[in-house]
Amino acid sequence: MTKIIKLHRGLTINLKGVARKEKTGMKTGSVYALQPDDFEGVKPKVVVKEGDKVKAGDALFVNKAYPDVKFASPVSGTVKLIERGERRKVLSVQVEADKEQQYVDFGKKDASKLTGAEVKQSLLEAGLFGYINQLPYAISTNPTTEPKAIFVSALRDMPLAGDFEYEVQGQEEDFKTGLVALSKIAKVYVGVGKDSQLVNVTVNVPVEYVVFSGKCPAGNVGVQVNHIDPVNKGEVVWTVDPTAEMFFGRLFNTGKVNLIRTLALAGSEVKNPCYFDALVGSRVNLNDNVDVNRNIRIIAGNPLTGKPQTSAVVGAHQSEITVIPERDDADEILG
Repeated sequence: MTKIIKLHRGLTINLKGVARKEKTGMKTGSVYALQPDDFEGVKPKVVVKEGDKVKAGDALFVNKAYPDVKFASPVSGTVKLIERGERRKVLSVQVEADKEQQYVDFGKKDASKLTGAEVKQSLLEAGLFGYINQLPYAISTNPTTEPKAIFVSALRDMPLAGDFEYEVQGQEEDFKTGLVALSKIAKVYVGVGKDSQLVNVTVNVPVEYVVFSGKCPAGNVGVQVNHIDPVNKGEVVWTVDPTAEMFFGRLFNTGKVNLIRTLALAGSEVKNPCYFDALVGSRVNLNDNVDVNRNIRIIAGNPLTGKPQTSAVVGAHQSEITVIPERDDADEILG
């Protein structure tokens, strides 16, 4: 029987521009930018040079403190720019994509037959381990940590957030495989909403589903951890975004790194709020769906927890691009 947790505090924030559950093709540029700031707590060491040729899955940078933690290129192509800011901080590593994509072949693996150590090593080799975060501190974890549990929140209830139940459609096997792989490392909890169909998608997968009933922030993974299995002194838990978990599933099912994700394009300044598919690092052209001449704010993520950006670049943990007015006019954004 699935456990149900009812939360009595919270707030539902209704904003205009919720994405309709339909996909639209979005134009993206040929240059892809992997941004170290997407991975909290990571101090990057760039391992490529401008002009180098890379395949999708090759490392662009590593965690300086834990060099085994690599961060994979989303595309094959030529390293175009290593963008730096103040004090030579690495802002992004940019790759101009080839017309025909080439992938590093890490080999297909049956996740159900692997040990926890083998799963961890596979993620490290493919440059995907850095997509796992940890609590306490909410930072990208490192391979020396031993989690007492792993938490995946598939409930997105922030204002204008993308609906994961829609995103996962057609990718159920990757979602299932990712959960099987993580379950080899530690006990896995999946937080869902009361009407979730994910339980039916992953029959016989050794994970525990927990239904959260209540208002925002019921979908916040930290809130879920606190209600399921709080972190005590000296303990660590891992948290994984459900789309990143599908990256893991694709790796084992295909032997390749595939960082495509489904995002919501939402907000009151969007003409046709919708969903679209894009690779991590994509530069999305909003001109056909947003009047860029207006005074607008582009947000990587949702309006509560996202970060403003000058152009729409798909981040590693980002499930939506939000566009709202750049002014204090509540009538234009409230639903």
